[in-house]
Amino acid sequence: MVKGKKRLARYSLSLSDDSRLRRLAEVRMPLWQWIAACVVLTAFVFFMAGLLLAFTPMRRMMPGYMEEATRNLTVENMMRLDSLQSAYEKDRAYVENILTVFDTDREPTDSASLVVNPKPMTADSVMARTPEEEKFIKMMEQREKYNISILAPLAAEGMMFNPLSDECTITEASRKKNAAEVVVASESPLSAIADGVVIDAYYSPSDGGNVVVMQHGKGFASRISRLGNLLVGRGDLVQAGQIVAFPQTGSGRDSSRVILEIWRNGDALVPYEVIGRN
Repeated sequence: MVKGKKRLARYSLSLSDDSRLRRLAEVRMPLWQWIAACVVLTAFVFFMAGLLLAFTPMRRMMPGYMEEATRNLTVENMMRLDSLQSAYEKDRAYVENILTVFDTDREPTDSASLVVNPKPMTADSVMARTPEEEKFIKMMEQREKYNISILAPLAAEGMMFNPLSDECTITEASRKKNAAEVVVASESPLSAIADGVVIDAYYSPSDGGNVVVMQHGKGFASRISRLGNLLVGRGDLVQAGQIVAFPQTGSGRDSSRVILEIWRNGDALVPYEVIGRN
C-alpha cells in the first residue's frame, strides 16, 4: 500500500496484518529516493543475472550458446568440408571437360575454354616445383638444417608465408609447440600469413580475447587468438599481408602476446618451423 503525504512530500510503503490490525513495517522516503532505489534494484537484478549466465550452467540455456569443444569441432569440420568441397569441384570440372572432349556433336574448339575453373588458383599453387628446385631444397636442408628461419619458406611445399606483423617474434619457450606465443609491438597491426578466406571470427573468454580462423590454399589453415579489435568477419576474402586485427592494448604496456596456430590438412604444425622468426 503506497500513500503520498503532500504536506511532507514523502511517500511511504507499509506492510500490514489486516487480521490483527497491526502494521508490520513501513518505509518513508521522498519520491526521488524511491526512483533511485528502483534504478539500483534493477541494475542489481541485471548484474546478478549476468553473473548467473556467465559462471553457471544456466548459460547453456541461452539461444545460440555453443560449448567450446563443440565450437572447436565445428571449426575443424568446416576446414575439412572446405577441402572436400574444393576436391569435389576440381573432380567435377575434370569430368565435365572429359565429357566435352568426347561430345561429337559440339563445334570444334579448345576444350579448356569450355570449362570454368571452379576455384581461382594463385600462381604458386599452379606451378609445380622443378627438379632444380627440389635439388636446391635438399641442399639447403643439409646445409642449414639447424637454421629453421632459412628453411621456413621451403618447408611448406612451396608456400610463401607473410609475417604476422612487422614487429613481432616467437618466444623461445614456444618455438617447438603447436600453439606459438608471438610477442607483438603495442598497436602493431596483425596480418594474414597467406591468401585465404575467414571461416570464423568470434570472442572466446577461454582464449583471452577475439579469435580469427582462416583457410588458406594447399590445405593450410591458421588460427590467431588473444586478439583485440577484429577488422574482418566470417566469409571475408583476405590476401597475404592484409591487416585482419590488432593486438590487445593496456595502460603502460609496450607489447602484447598473441597465439598463432597452423594446420595442414587437419594436422597441427609447429608455426616456428613454418614461418620461422617471422
